[in-house]
Amino acid sequence: MASTSSRSLPVNETFLSYREWPGEKGPLLCLPSFAGHKGSFQRLAERLSPEYRLIALDLRGRGDSGKPQQGYGFAYHARDILALLQQLDIERFAIIGHSFGATVGTYLASIRPDRVSAIVLLEGGADPTEAVLEAIRPSLAHLESRFPSMRDYLEAMRKLPWYRAGWGDALEAYLRQDVQRQADGTVSPKADANALRHDLDLHFLYSMCLHFPALQCPALFVRAGDGLLGGDRGHIFSEAETDAIVRWIPKGRRLDMPGVNHFTLLLHDDPPVSEPVRRFLQQALAR
Repeated sequence: MASTSSRSLPVNETFLSYREWPGEKGPLLCLPSFAGHKGSFQRLAERLSPEYRLIALDLRGRGDSGKPQQGYGFAYHARDILALLQQLDIERFAIIGHSFGATVGTYLASIRPDRVSAIVLLEGGADPTEAVLEAIRPSLAHLESRFPSMRDYLEAMRKLPWYRAGWGDALEAYLRQDVQRQADGTVSPKADANALRHDLDLHFLYSMCLHFPALQCPALFVRAGDGLLGGDRGHIFSEAETDAIVRWIPKGRRLDMPGVNHFTLLLHDDPPVSEPVRRFLQQALAR
């Protein structure tokens, strides 16, 4: 099912860009990863629509949304989302969040439990260790870089270990949408490095584990079988951390997804999470 074209709506002195796929059930609010954009849900949406209506958005500072200097942290992202949903006349919804987007979803579901009917946490929703967050900071430098051409950019991305193993049409399409072409032919990432630094600075002030008990809806935590560095190396959450997260969430359950990593479980030509997510939603939303 093809999506509608991207649209934007004004929220809280900026604007959010979103993409929508029509469907009968839902809606499902799709929140991308830390530096990601709404296009990461394209293949998943093609498999869940038209059974479900999906709305994928770019958080402020990312993708095609506004990039103000202030207004970061989970509370501001939740405020933006609620303002967008008000304009779309959406009162109750389910969430599918990837990585940082899952953590935004956890915060939102904990402060507005009456609004969220179910939540899918794709390798996110909790606090990574401080070492993981600090490891992210140097990677933000590439957001301030320009690449001579789209070809050079894609070649650089293909060399990254977390992309190399799962390279395919879906991943390449996502990466092409992740940059903007300049007048001189160079390309640069859309996400704003300073915006992401603000979010990193504020991350631990929220202590997400304290929000888990407030989640009243059914929750599915999906853990990728492969680490970011290949095999079992470089997992965002260890086995023990994953078990602890699921135990803390009152209606939490766990799903392990072999053969994919943190990115390729979603940025995949045929996302392996599609059918498990469909089954979970059918059960959770039938209650």
